[in-house]
Amino acid sequence: MDKYARFRYQPCLPLGVDGRKVTGSPEHAELSRRAAGEGMVLLKNEGGTLPLKRGTRVALFGKATVEYIKGGGGSGDVTVDYVRSLQEGMKVKEAEGKVAVYAPLADFYEKVTKQQYAGGVVPGMTEEPEIPQELLAGAKAFTDTAIISICRFSGENWDRTVKAGELHISEYQGEEERQLLSRAEQVFERGDFYLSNAEQRMVDVVKQNFKKVIVVMNVGGMVDTSWFCADPDIQAVLMAWQGGMEGGLAAADLLCGD
Repeated sequence: MDKYARFRYQPCLPLGVDGRKVTGSPEHAELSRRAAGEGMVLLKNEGGTLPLKRGTRVALFGKATVEYIKGGGGSGDVTVDYVRSLQEGMKVKEAEGKVAVYAPLADFYEKVTKQQYAGGVVPGMTEEPEIPQELLAGAKAFTDTAIISICRFSGENWDRTVKAGELHISEYQGEEERQLLSRAEQVFERGDFYLSNAEQRMVDVVKQNFKKVIVVMNVGGMVDTSWFCADPDIQAVLMAWQGGMEGGLAAADLLCGD
């Protein structure tokens, strides 16, 4: 009967001190946030760029600012009440007086991402939009500190591909996975191991216009790191992984030194 011992620890069972079922409770959300933060890794931090000083103004770049990938597909997925993005996490920090966020840029990414979702695109498969010049100018006038966010969806037997057109389609993969494969070929010209061309253009524009550049990697597997590893124009990199429902706020915690 030892093999059934695991059922004692299933979230469907009463875990509260008074016998209450606390699945999805504020206590669980806070535990998720703390666990996500403790699992993140600061890969790079030159010149004490992080944590952000109280009151720092920041501009958030990249569609992954609002498109937070909480976890992988299939058995890597879980049902949650909500998912908090990096943008939402930074708004919490703004309300606490820790930072000030350039709102028009954040609103732009939210709008274009919702438009792509409305067209049937699933999270992780949206295209990186070009930055409107007026928003770039506004962000540059607002601050010298930019935070770039990059995300990747993870799925068994198809993610972290090297070249588009060489994806391995297994007979065991269903129609949904096949559609994801097809979409991935459109979005990631060299495979999702590398930055897409649109992502590379966004990174280049940010580096050219901002003195301080911080990168947040919302990924669940191996990706190319050469583009930021030895680049002096990118001073800090946070490997935030796929942090679950509170992952965006957990990343904001680390960026602000909380």
